[in-house]
Amino acid sequence: MQTIKKNWIYFLFAFAVVLFAVSRFINHRGMVYINYKTIHSDSLGWGYDIYSNKKILVHQIFIPAIEGKKGFVSEEQAATIAKLIIAKMSVSKAFPSVTVHDLDSCGITR
Repeated sequence: MQTIKKNWIYFLFAFAVVLFAVSRFINHRGMVYINYKTIHSDSLGWGYDIYSNKKILVHQIFIPAIEGKKGFVSEEQAATIAKLIIAKMSVSKAFPSVTVHDLDSCGITR
């Protein structure tokens, strides 16, 4: 009886190790994770960073598509544009641009 329990424990452990190894392999093979983080500067306001698999793609401290160096007035506005860029990236598979129309349609204060 104890031999059967030991064998099951060994089997379950080996199964867990195999699942872990397969999941690590899948995550590193072709899977792209894109996320963002808002950042704050006392002198400029809010901005954002966009990451792909923990590697920084964009460090945006100014509002894109406008003249001058002005940050977003709130963290929510910075997050809105970061999410918009990520959504555009998932559709086009290329790095998108942000237009003044995008800013207006998202209600971004300029």
